[in-house]
Amino acid sequence: MPRPATRRRRTLAAGTLVATGTLLLTSCAGDFDDASAEGETPTSIVAAIPTDPTSMDPIRSGALVVLSVFFHTFDQLTTITADGELAPKLATEWTSNDDLTEWEFTLREGVEASNGEAITAEDVAFSYQAILDDETSENFAYLSSVASVEAVDDLTVRFTLTSPFSAFPRTTSLISVVPADTYQEEGADAFAQAPVGSGAYVFDSVRTGVSYDLVRNDDWWGEAPAIERISIQPVSSDESRVNGVLSGSLDVAPIGPTQVSAVEGQDSAQVFSALSNGVVFLGVNSTSGVLTDVRVRQAIGLAIDDEAITEGLLSGLAEPAKATLAPAVEGYSDDVEDAGYDPDRARELLAEAGYAGETIPFDYATDGRIPLSSEVAQTVQASLADVGITTELRGADQQAHTLKVRGREMQGIYLNTWAPSTVDGDLPLTDLYEPAGNNNYAQDPKTAELATAQRAVTGEARQEVFAELLDYSNEQGYYVPLYVPMNNYAADPDLDWTPRADGLFDFTQTSFR
Repeated sequence: MPRPATRRRRTLAAGTLVATGTLLLTSCAGDFDDASAEGETPTSIVAAIPTDPTSMDPIRSGALVVLSVFFHTFDQLTTITADGELAPKLATEWTSNDDLTEWEFTLREGVEASNGEAITAEDVAFSYQAILDDETSENFAYLSSVASVEAVDDLTVRFTLTSPFSAFPRTTSLISVVPADTYQEEGADAFAQAPVGSGAYVFDSVRTGVSYDLVRNDDWWGEAPAIERISIQPVSSDESRVNGVLSGSLDVAPIGPTQVSAVEGQDSAQVFSALSNGVVFLGVNSTSGVLTDVRVRQAIGLAIDDEAITEGLLSGLAEPAKATLAPAVEGYSDDVEDAGYDPDRARELLAEAGYAGETIPFDYATDGRIPLSSEVAQTVQASLADVGITTELRGADQQAHTLKVRGREMQGIYLNTWAPSTVDGDLPLTDLYEPAGNNNYAQDPKTAELATAQRAVTGEARQEVFAELLDYSNEQGYYVPLYVPMNNYAADPDLDWTPRADGLFDFTQTSFR
């Protein structure tokens, strides 16, 4: 089972501006004025997301940022809790056949969309089939294992898969269910402007690029949330998000690791820091030059002082990683070990391999998905140089770096990260260890076999397969796990909230003290 995410709380400086010249947010997004009288507990919340969603149509849109809206306004068959556990939502239970190629989900009775339309298995089947029929949907890849979906009766939906897939119930946590009649009558474009779902909140207004304003659905089937109104707004600047919280125009916002250390220890706001579901690692082209020698690959792992990154560069806002899966992710095992930090042993291995200082290309993105990526790369380079490994840093923007990863064009080592949206190890294993994986240079039949094998088993048997694969990967030096970063947020000092490992918002169990 996954280990619960670590949570830390800190306080921010009263009225402090993190960077001069940044425009302060001076009014709540969506014009949400809290109706509570002075001294009463607030009943509305304004939250910032870093980018603007592409659409409010859950058939077309499925990028992670939009799920912070969809988790509130639509039901999904299952949900992933804040600490990474799988739990019921629209479905109350699910079962599979013996070989895990067929899954049946039993739905809650009496669920209705906010316009009164009943939500049944037909609506679930429609939602999934509409995605399967549209290869341009951002959700299409999530359903690659689905051969067919059918409504068995009003409260039972059956999925037939192309092959065994033990983690399929977790995939359903990403797919929102729409009321089929309403969606078809209005059409996709009109529906996206005034979406209708069966979630804990309903859309009050959709203002693309400005705010997505939600009000509590008092007819929702679940326990009524304490928060009556939510306004979610895109704010791209780290500094603006911090300043928004400090000025009172935002109640919670994601922030970068450098901002936490700059403002901690004061009283006007708090910081939540929780281990994420991602791992930052070095990819290795094990078919290139000196990297074909397993001893050189092992030496790279032994040479890197993870704590110099986590405690030094990242100020404790990360933990050293032992594997390519984070502790919050299903499939992680405390039994998996890496060789640790041992520069003397690294030098011995390099001598045994006859390494003579040949330059190894080192690619990384200068912006984007990994905060302080340039500094991380430079720290790694310094560790490698300390044992005599020569690297050439090759920085590029995130888009160019991603294209090289997808094209499997790396010539040496490279900085990358994986954070599975399902909070399950299947997604990263597919990419890291199966033949078609973007990061799989080794093309080792053993890793492919194990990555496939975990889909056909459950429980402890599945955990054992994960552990065997991850241990073997560490031994072969196919990847060098570096650290698990924390998700960091600035928040109102009275906000009572648990951040999720996946970094998304779910305020259905949130309140103000």
